[in-house]
Amino acid sequence: MRSNVPGILVTAILLTRGSAGVLAQEVPYGKGMTDANKERLVIDDMEDVADWYCGSPVESKVSTSDQHVEQGKLAMKFANVVDHTKGEKNYPIGWPRTGKDLVKAKLTDWSAYDFFECRIYVDTNRESLPGTPLGIGFYHSGHRRTSSFTLKEIRKDAWVKIVIPTAKLIDARDVRRVQFHISESNYKHGDRVDFYVDDMVLTRFVDPTVAELGVDRKILYANDRRIIAIYKLMGHKNLDDVTVEFAIGQGTGEPAATTTGKPNPQGELPLKINKRLAPGIYWARLGLRDAQGKLIDRKQTEFRVIDGPF
Repeated sequence: MRSNVPGILVTAILLTRGSAGVLAQEVPYGKGMTDANKERLVIDDMEDVADWYCGSPVESKVSTSDQHVEQGKLAMKFANVVDHTKGEKNYPIGWPRTGKDLVKAKLTDWSAYDFFECRIYVDTNRESLPGTPLGIGFYHSGHRRTSSFTLKEIRKDAWVKIVIPTAKLIDARDVRRVQFHISESNYKHGDRVDFYVDDMVLTRFVDPTVAELGVDRKILYANDRRIIAIYKLMGHKNLDDVTVEFAIGQGTGEPAATTTGKPNPQGELPLKINKRLAPGIYWARLGLRDAQGKLIDRKQTEFRVIDGPF
């Protein structure tokens, strides 16, 4: 029995030392930039599209359909048969469109949300979609004030999630109407193209998360003594309560330098480097810790250190 004790002790020591390296690599316990961290406000679940208008009834039809559905029982079907001879009198090759007024539902202020989202499925007799298959416009008060986007990411025979940051709108506090449209000049006469739209929502991140991270320079000299993290944070809950920490290092070793600071939705955090850095590839990590010191999110990028001129 005595002869086995040293072996057990050695094994325990090795396990402890091996675990220390694992424990040093903290894993964020938060939800980060995932859908699980998003709060939703439904604009339209598309179970009833009576409040959607059709701006081109000769060539288009707007209805509900159960043929292609992403959530619930129905989706909106914006069906089009392109006709280069009909349409509006002065513009026979025009812009079939459908839209929804948001004023009556009091859904015009989007400033508290991060994204507009919806899902779109395309069914068409074409072999593939044109380069500019569908557009979306968000109408604001005033003359000719529309935030317009081209939805090039949609695909034939597939559901595609559309995500548009509300920060890209002309005025996120005043969105009076949303409208989908096609330009018939992008299609051939006789093309059939049906768009199924579902699950139209506004979303926002709840818990604090690192949305973007960069550094002021991707190449440093070995004798440089400062690097700056340039970051963007999101999350409408408890963002002011987190601590931002910035560190640089190589591999799995200890950081070469680290610092902390107060959060800023779009901020910079300088890091003082007190020693000469060996040439090579380095990681730069920006993390968020809650009031209890727990790591809730982290993002990483890389930079390179080279020998300086002196």
